[in-house]
Amino acid sequence: MENEKKYITTEELQKHNKREDLWISIQGKVYNVTDWASEHPGGDIPLMNLAGQDVTDAFLAYHPGTAWKYLDRFFTGYHLEDFHVTEVSRDFRRLANEFAKQGLFEKKQHVASCALTSVALMFGVVLYGVLCCESIWAHLGSAVLLGFLWIQSAYVGHDSGHYQVMTSRRYNKIAQLLSGNCLTGISIAWWKWTHNAHHLAVNSLDYDPDLQHMPVFAVSTRFFNSITSVFYGRQLTFDHVARFFVSYQHWTFYPVMCVARVNLYLQTFLLLFSKRKIPDRALNIVGFLSSGLGSLLLFLVYQIGQKGCCLCLPVSLLQRSNTSNFV
Repeated sequence: MENEKKYITTEELQKHNKREDLWISIQGKVYNVTDWASEHPGGDIPLMNLAGQDVTDAFLAYHPGTAWKYLDRFFTGYHLEDFHVTEVSRDFRRLANEFAKQGLFEKKQHVASCALTSVALMFGVVLYGVLCCESIWAHLGSAVLLGFLWIQSAYVGHDSGHYQVMTSRRYNKIAQLLSGNCLTGISIAWWKWTHNAHHLAVNSLDYDPDLQHMPVFAVSTRFFNSITSVFYGRQLTFDHVARFFVSYQHWTFYPVMCVARVNLYLQTFLLLFSKRKIPDRALNIVGFLSSGLGSLLLFLVYQIGQKGCCLCLPVSLLQRSNTSNFV
């Protein structure tokens, strides 16, 4: 009788969905992670987003195989009575297993390395086009190339932020900081904090930060009832200010998107200088500041170059020397 399994229902599991009472289910086994949530390497936000639910798919997607051995100490002794695997989840796990057998998840590094190399080459061409060419077409071409550079950089930051794309964690961290903080001015720490929460609770109005744009935009009528954001830990109030902005969001969406990047800089600043526990805070701050200082330096160099005192000066002197030889 000692080995007889004990069961609870999904409805009973859902009652344990608070920070002070946090249970989850993985492969039908129920775990109590209340006291350990603050020590979770991915932070307590993902656990709060999935509290009282079956998290098997999220666990498989975000953890290596070695993580399974740590689960036993959190086991409550209960199994989920009505546990079942959906067809979608079953197909996903079968596909992921097939990819793993083919070695598609192995950290080969060459893709990210090639991407960063292409970014460096494009950046060099952009610098030359802006600082050493007077043609407006060269400047316009450099602007277009800079756009491609930022897109490619964002892809590297995105992928390295989701999982390890380099052969070591150190190189992966360098790729994150270079492509995120240094080249775009947006902290990879802020991006991982919000984006990973988004993937764990996609399209959940209560948990997904990518849907919570009050008071400027409302993506659902549920926001009219002032819902509470679990991610931000505060109520998203639908007051008279929100009512005004939302009433005209069909007109303001694209204009706001034109300057929305400024908000990302602000969110980066607020997170990095907050009291929240941030991994590699110092490195993120250095990378964030280097982006701003680098942009300022390039602007000053360009202004000086326009007066013939920068990189174009040696070329100008050579041209004058050659001209004087023909006089």
